[in-house]
Amino acid sequence: MPQISVIIPVIVAGLVVGSLIKSKSGTISNKRLVLASLAAGLFNGLYMYVVYLISPQPTFTRGTFTVPSTGTFTVPTTSWVLLVVESILSGFLLVFAILGIAKLYARIRKGQEVEEPQGPDLEQEPKLAES
Repeated sequence: MPQISVIIPVIVAGLVVGSLIKSKSGTISNKRLVLASLAAGLFNGLYMYVVYLISPQPTFTRGTFTVPSTGTFTVPTTSWVLLVVESILSGFLLVFAILGIAKLYARIRKGQEVEEPQGPDLEQEPKLAES
């Protein structure tokens, strides 16, 4: 049975962070945050749907079995709809959390003044004239 993948959201988050590094402003807008999260969720859902289609299906079906020592239990099966919905949600939340925390950190960091070190060793020494 396929498990929910995180490779697509990590790739999308990396692309967005890389584009932010190359951009002049270096800040992420709320629109870009939501669009990147939605794209990651949809791509992750599409990826899991394709994986579900090409992966071998289990041979057992949902049913009730009676075991003398433990009693009755059921074997759950996962439907493809549930798997795709979980993949969409996990992809959305993963990218939203990564970029949201980065945005929050940048906002907090921007509020703090960066102190420049001052001292005699940082001053430029006058250049000597060459003869």
